[in-house]
Amino acid sequence: MKKPAFFYLFTKYFLSVLLLSACVQMRAGVATNLPPADFGTLNLAQLAEVKIVSASKRSEPLQDVPAAVRVVSSEDIARSGATSIPEALRLVPGLNVAQINGTSWAVGARGFQSQYADKLLVMMDGVSVYTPIFSGVFWNEQNYFLPDLDRIEVVLGPGGSIWGANAMNGVINVITKSARDTQGGMVYGGGGNEKLALAGARYGWQLGTNTFARLYAKYNYNDPTRALDGGESYDAASIGQGGFRVDGYPTDSSQWNVKGDVRWSLNDYKSLLPDLTQPPSLTNYSLLREVGGRLSGHWQSEINEDSTLQLQTYFDHSQRHSASVDAEADTGDLEMHHTWSGWRRQVIDWGLDSRVVFLNTGPAWVTFDQAQDTVWLGSGFVQDEINLVPDQLLLTAGIKLEGHSNSGLLPQPNVRLTWHPTERQTFWAAWSQALRSPSEVEMHGQIDLRVINSSTPTELLYSGNPDVDPEELQAWELGWRWESEHHFKLDVNSYYYQYRKLIMATYGAPYSQGSYNVQPVIIANGTAGDSYGGEISLTWQPTENWFATASYSLRHTALHSYLSDPLDFAGDSLTSPQNTVTLSSGLTICRGLKLSGDLRYLDNIPYYNIPAYFEFDAQLTWQPNENWEFALVGQNLLHDHHAEYKASLVDRSAEIERGVYAKVTWKF
Repeated sequence: MKKPAFFYLFTKYFLSVLLLSACVQMRAGVATNLPPADFGTLNLAQLAEVKIVSASKRSEPLQDVPAAVRVVSSEDIARSGATSIPEALRLVPGLNVAQINGTSWAVGARGFQSQYADKLLVMMDGVSVYTPIFSGVFWNEQNYFLPDLDRIEVVLGPGGSIWGANAMNGVINVITKSARDTQGGMVYGGGGNEKLALAGARYGWQLGTNTFARLYAKYNYNDPTRALDGGESYDAASIGQGGFRVDGYPTDSSQWNVKGDVRWSLNDYKSLLPDLTQPPSLTNYSLLREVGGRLSGHWQSEINEDSTLQLQTYFDHSQRHSASVDAEADTGDLEMHHTWSGWRRQVIDWGLDSRVVFLNTGPAWVTFDQAQDTVWLGSGFVQDEINLVPDQLLLTAGIKLEGHSNSGLLPQPNVRLTWHPTERQTFWAAWSQALRSPSEVEMHGQIDLRVINSSTPTELLYSGNPDVDPEELQAWELGWRWESEHHFKLDVNSYYYQYRKLIMATYGAPYSQGSYNVQPVIIANGTAGDSYGGEISLTWQPTENWFATASYSLRHTALHSYLSDPLDFAGDSLTSPQNTVTLSSGLTICRGLKLSGDLRYLDNIPYYNIPAYFEFDAQLTWQPNENWEFALVGQNLLHDHHAEYKASLVDRSAEIERGVYAKVTWKF
């Protein structure tokens, strides 16, 4: 679609007026009641005080965590100009993030990046958002109201001893703010040449002495991306979500919350599906419809000074209807977590979890050998943190036992050692065993992959295997975290992984069916390999009004298949960039006027013939007072258009175009 020339003229006009108006008001001293002069990122002293929950299920200082952890704060999200969670994750070292088309993303941790990545656990406030269809995440369904996010915690490396199967290569936990911290109203609106419409509203109020509530709603409409052949990709996305949250604080040592969200999306989306008519051909199908909702509750209380109890429950309903897959899933979960520190120099965490998933599928390109299925999951974990040398040396050991109705008992142990040689340094080492449960498609799916044109047409027929074993990972990790007294923070992580029993598709015995032949493609455990690499990140904040960060990630993976590999599953070792570099900086130009920029370099992806590229995003914001904010955001500014990744199976790949949008926010 050709972009209207008036949009670019409007952008230039908007930018000129923004800068002129801001500077005039600054010089005249008109701007009053402005927010603090800092850029909006946490300074180093504040970073040292940040606490996270995703590494051990309890709050602990980031500086002390024996794992590769990165926190994307609400300030980071705001200054990035991101309009979706995947965009906010682009600059996390060790995460591989790429946009495939207008509705699909490929997100992986330390490799294994794909549209249907299945080795990364993603949660919203500790609630898993993965789909049992392929044990991964439909990222376009994660459309939360971004100003209400408190932070995104990213833990690279296995988290199975705490979170269970599928936390194989990492954990992403999106944590929302308490309703107590979002009182009052907020409305924003905007749009541009790619983000055609952006709108959202939230209102928070106090229900009682210690009870707070909020409501929110948001809507995005995105322009179609550019097809690889230069035309339109037919992937315009219309996405909406709304919900509520209520938080109560009955005592100083207890709290509870109830949250609910509903979401929907309607996408003009075309897939290329095989057709066995004579002659064999590819047929276009359109329309992707998604509807879902979630209701969750959480309660936490200190029983005494040595004991804290948490309970959490949720129900999730998800529908996805398209030519590729037609499925509905209902998930119910109940979880208990207890922390006890009654013994000298020890903190013991243990918990139980029970989950049931009801799955209903209809006729589509992906079919299942049973239209309805029920999956049960029960688990228990225990973890002991032992303070071997007070304030210097800690040993953490734990294990999770997970019983799965399809995979049996899955043990996932973990041992970590933390050493603090000085107050501002942390060395840590870890060994973990992690597992990934097979998905519904891998156990019960059936897919017509494609038709091979010949004198006798041949259909490749994908068939699931209910006897396939879970995937296995043995992981060794080392890390060093150092913070100077004033201006620098350095984080260095390294890892070595051994993958075994990776799930792949191999050939079965061919047979004839009517006028064509059938070549079965059967699921089996047939791929293994090793991976190593690491991440280095440096944060520098020389002044209160200026900060800069730099990071470098290295990843090398070598897989091999010991069964026939017609779909090249061993090629997963080449589906993520080996080297990535990111540079970010933010500057407060003058009071209320801020400028930020993010530069990223991604190495080539040989498997998909994606060349290496640099890309740059920038944002200029002006806050004339505490109630109003004006922003101009540019994304992918270095290219008119470029491909970032390729779609899997039948979905369409696209090129991501340069985008500019303006946004106005009013708080009241």
